[in-house]
Parts: sequence; C-alpha cells; structure tokens
Amino acid sequence: MLKRKETMSTATVNLTEVAAMWRNARRLYPIYSALNQQSGYGLQPCRDLESPIDRSDPEVVERVKDWLKQVDTRIEVHQIRQLLQTTHIATEDGLRALLTRELRKEPKDNTVRDKVDYMLVQYYAFCSPDDAHASTIDFTHVSQVLRPVLGEVSRVVPEFCSELDNILTQLDHCASLGDLLNKKIIDKARAMKDQAGAEYFKASVLVAYARFNFLMRRGFFRLMHADLHAIRFALHAMEGRGQHSCDCTAVGLSADQNFAELREICHDWKKPFRAAYSLGNTFEQLVKIRAAVETAMAKPLPSPKPIAPIAPVAAAAAPAPQVAKPAPVTTPAPAKPAAQPSAPFAVAPQTVKTAAPVANVGSNSAVDECISQIHIAVSTIPVKNAAMCSFALKGTKLILASWEVVAFQKPNSPAAIPVQQAVASRVLLIQAVEARKRGEAVDVRAAIAQAHSQAAHLQAEIATAKDRKDIDTAVNLSATAKRLLALVEQAEKGK
Repeated sequence: MLKRKETMSTATVNLTEVAAMWRNARRLYPIYSALNQQSGYGLQPCRDLESPIDRSDPEVVERVKDWLKQVDTRIEVHQIRQLLQTTHIATEDGLRALLTRELRKEPKDNTVRDKVDYMLVQYYAFCSPDDAHASTIDFTHVSQVLRPVLGEVSRVVPEFCSELDNILTQLDHCASLGDLLNKKIIDKARAMKDQAGAEYFKASVLVAYARFNFLMRRGFFRLMHADLHAIRFALHAMEGRGQHSCDCTAVGLSADQNFAELREICHDWKKPFRAAYSLGNTFEQLVKIRAAVETAMAKPLPSPKPIAPIAPVAAAAAPAPQVAKPAPVTTPAPAKPAAQPSAPFAVAPQTVKTAAPVANVGSNSAVDECISQIHIAVSTIPVKNAAMCSFALKGTKLILASWEVVAFQKPNSPAAIPVQQAVASRVLLIQAVEARKRGEAVDVRAAIAQAHSQAAHLQAEIATAKDRKDIDTAVNLSATAKRLLALVEQAEKGK
C-alpha cells in the first residue's frame, strides 16, 4: 500500500513538473519564434509548442527542449535588444521566463552575464512605475520590482558595488557624450563587471547592477539629447546667416556637408541599434558631429567677393522673330489599370514593373486591417448559444465560433485581442490560399509565417489563462489555435 502511494505521489510530481515545463516553454516560444524569423536562424517552427496540447510523452518533451536549446545557442545580446526595442512581443511573463532560463544555465559565462545584464534592466523598465524615470531610484525599490525574478534579496552587497555610485556621480557631472567618453565612464563600468566574476550572479549584485544600468541608460539619453539639441541649434544659427553646409571631414563626411543630410544622420540616432556595437566607437560619431558644427558656427563668415562691373551694352539686340506654336496634339485617355488580386498577400506578376509591393507581414498592417473589416462584418450578428456563425467577407465565406465573434463585439473580454489576431491571420491565410487556387500570384508563405507567429502568441496566452485558473478562456484559445494550425497544415501541403 505504501509503495502504491509513493508511486502515485511521484507521478503527481512528474505531471506537475511537465505542466510547469510546458507553460514556461509556451511563454518563451513567441519570443524565440520571433528571434528565429528576425535573425534568420533557419529553424522550422516547433509544431509541439504551437499545439495547445500538453503532452507528457518523453520524446515530445525532448523535442521541445531540443528546439529551445537550438535557439539558445544562436541568440546574441544585440538580437534580443533589437527585438525588444522594435516590437511589443515581450510581456512581463515572457521577460521573466527569459531571465529565469538564463539564470539557471550552467556554466554562467560572459555571454550569459551580458544577456542577464541587459534583460534585468529591461524587465525593471517594463515593470517599474510610470514615474520611475523622474524619481529617485534606490536599492530597495529595484529589489521589490525584481522580486518575481530574484525572490527576496539581501541588502548586503560586496564592497566593490559601492564604486557603482561613484561612477553614477561622475555621470551626473557630464554635460555631453564627449564628457562621458573622456571620463571613460563606460570603460570603468565594464571593468567593474569583469571584476565581479562569479559574484555578479548573486541576487544582491544583480539588483545593484540593474539599478546602475537603468540610471546609466537614463543618463546616456540625457546626454544624447543634449548633443542633438546643440547640433540642431548650431545648424539653425548658421542657416540664419546664410550658410547651408560646413566642413565635417573630421567625422568622415564631406568638406561641404549639407545641413539636411546632417539632420537626417541625427534623426537616425533616435532609432534602436540593430547590430552589435562598441559604445565608444558608435557614440564618437555624434560627439564629432557636434564638435564640427560648433567649430563651423564659431568661425566668422568669409568676406564676400567683389562683384565685377557690368560693361555697357553697345546696342540693343534685335528682337527674335516670332515662331508660330504648333497645334496641340490630342492623345487618347490612358486605359484604366487592371484590377489587382483581392487577396491581401497577392502580388502582380514579375513582368509588370508597376505591380503593388507585397504586404509587409512583419508590420501586422494586414492583420490590423482585417480585424477592422471583421469587426464591421460581425458587429450586428446576434450570438446567443450558437456554437458558430457564418458570414461573407469580400466574397470569402467564413465561419467563426461564438467566442470568436464575442472577441470582436466585446474587445474588453478576456483574451479578446489574441483571438482577434488569430482569427484575422486565419482569414488572411484562407484568402491567400483561395487566390492561389484561382491562379493568382500570391505570397502564401507570408500568410503562413504570420499564422505561425499568431499561433505562438496563442500558446503564451493559454499558459497565462491556465495560471489564473481561467479554464474557459484556455479552452477557447486552444480551440482557436487548433483551427489556425489545421489551416496552416493544409496551406503548407498546397491544398
């Protein structure tokens, strides 16, 4: 009897661990899937993670772990930074899952350290109060925000962490990025991080560095905006006295650099960095541009060259003979262009140079437009106890489940937004497949990629619904996910 109880207890523990593994993996999957597509890792989507079924089969669990591990080995810090800065894909749960995964890795090398270093400050910035950018930020406040990741944190930190405050004090006395580089503040921060070694991963040190990194980021943006303002002021002042270019050879630009191009360069500084970078080398360009334009502004204007006197005209020239204008030639009105394919992902044949560009699936513009169209179409459909309802959208017959209609009619209902996005992806894929059957040139792969992305998002939402014990929402999301995945499978087979 005792042996049977032990067996049942072990089975319960294993099932609990498997369920926890699936929920954590589903939170990671949307982020990892986006990294796979954005950075070109070349991995196929993980069918097991797109399915809403938590299977305990050892071979399935191993497949999931292996897929996540393959992404892990490819991820670089700058790729995470690019994804998080250019999309809204990461949620608090997703960031926490990423951090937890990195913190559990062994051994913890510098690559793991750099990822944790960036993601901790990103998590703090995501979860901190709205006024954190304008208030005093102390160790206790940061440790409270990071508690879901690090747990309770002792206020006792190694002695070397006290130097972090000294570096921040030096940062406060900087008036430009040039000051930041001249004082070697970034180099000092890096040296301290290297000096920490294995102690960096102590919870108290992680909190100290998350606070330091956030304040460093805030200070950097203050200095960057000060430089950009100084450059704009100098350009405006020089334009006021008639100048439209200046010598920027010290920056590697032209000796007669146009002000409009300088403004464009400065505007690009507001965009996120998209590759690995060295802080000193990258920011040096902005520092040198400011120095160049301020040097040019300080120089006096060159004296204008004397204008040579104009010789008197001996005699007036005879007027040119009048030439009769030819009669206007009438041309027939141009024919109207042929109608474009109706599917959102359709493209005209390559032989037609004036074809409309392919829809940018990554921007979700096609999904947003489709959501608006569906919302209008179903706004008057009464949904009582019916299992599903059907309607037509631009000639395409569609069937929606009752909870899917409710998601459009009541956008504040639980998980309405992910349901709307999944349904829209399903509609776009149906339209693309139908256009392909009609022989139109259609980018079905773009529609399939969009559907895979939404399937990944659904799994993260399913995990969140299960955590809050919202079984109805989890079941509805699972059913929507199954319908989307079934359609993807058909589209991939060319049906």
